[in-house]
Amino acid sequence: MFPNEFDNRIIQFINQFVHKSVIFDEAIVFLSDCMVLKGGVLMTGIWWVWFKEKKTQRNSREHIISTLVGSFVAMFIVRILATKIPFRARPILNPENHLISAYSFEKLDFNFLSSFPSDHATLFFALSAGLFYSSRKLGTFALVYTSLFIAFPRIYLGLHYPTDILAGATIGVVSVVVFNSKHFKDNISSKLLDMSMRKEHYFYPLFFLLTYQIADMFNSTRNLLTFLGHWIKLWL
Repeated sequence: MFPNEFDNRIIQFINQFVHKSVIFDEAIVFLSDCMVLKGGVLMTGIWWVWFKEKKTQRNSREHIISTLVGSFVAMFIVRILATKIPFRARPILNPENHLISAYSFEKLDFNFLSSFPSDHATLFFALSAGLFYSSRKLGTFALVYTSLFIAFPRIYLGLHYPTDILAGATIGVVSVVVFNSKHFKDNISSKLLDMSMRKEHYFYPLFFLLTYQIADMFNSTRNLLTFLGHWIKLWL
């Protein structure tokens, strides 16, 4: 899958600012790598909504559950799409783009991962959209934060084209909207919430582990599965 004129114009415009400031480049690289400032910030918002004392707490918790389910489904869809549609190389790895690398940025081996669509945009825009159901102010903050501190660095460093971000964000937001529908919330999320209240000693450790993995972009889980897969192959 080749970039279009829309993508090319934007990445070339942004890339002209690369290598102009060591401090700015290194700050962008840091933002791109720092999980605490990506998933950690949004997970803090999720936990704040969960425990915020108000008359609509139960409704907010149902929306949180729906949002997390919708986010997982969106990530699954994105992973399937990435393997089924034509491969798109990362902008920084495509020599035809003639992009300059930011100071201190190390080009990791992304040759086996398609740039389209962006799983970062899918997950974090999905979570941001979900927060709107409980707090418009928090949802707006999350949307702006995700755009500036998560999505923009991916484009600046040449890890994604703008359409990668737009496609991922669209999939994430649509999925969360669908799973926050009244039918799903009343029939699924409400029952899961009732179960969590009856078995809090099971629910909260698992909920913490889940939100930790989301904040970490499931890197620990991926490493564990890769390790287990390696050893299973050796034993078979």
